[in-house]
Amino acid sequence: MINAILKDELKSVNEREDEGFQINSLQTADWAMRKLQAIDEQDKETAATAQADLDKTIAWRDRKLTENQASREYFQGLLKDYLYRERKHDKKFKIDTPHGKVSTRKNAAGLNYDDVTVIKSLKKQGATDFIRVKEELDKKSLKKQGQIINGKFVLDDGEVIDGVTEKPATESVSFKF
Repeated sequence: MINAILKDELKSVNEREDEGFQINSLQTADWAMRKLQAIDEQDKETAATAQADLDKTIAWRDRKLTENQASREYFQGLLKDYLYRERKHDKKFKIDTPHGKVSTRKNAAGLNYDDVTVIKSLKKQGATDFIRVKEELDKKSLKKQGQIINGKFVLDDGEVIDGVTEKPATESVSFKF
């Protein structure tokens, strides 16, 4: 929970904002840092409170979905049993009601692949024609082998590589409390 000193800091934030406050010394900078720290603590408390509510809501949702899944499976099983019982008499029987339909669909036969095992086996047998290789740029190595000259990236051997441009250095401000 946010402590009383930080709460007091937050109260005085709005007062200074209205005055057009300006930082012009270490004291005023420290005052601003205390305000930022108090705001950060308030954000953490708000997030923790919201997360507690979210956790309860998610647990409730998961419980209800689990209950519904059990009921769904029960009724689907009953409908499936009825469909197959009727199919013994009529091969094309379908359940068709105002609230839905139940029918069957044939799935074509095919193959199942365990990719890791298949790839190992293909490599072992030298049948690499069936293995695709993903191309990926090795930026680290490329950077070591060239440099920007007149706005173009040039390899040490003089080859110009299109698509590489210089990214200027930037500076960012960080706040740590």
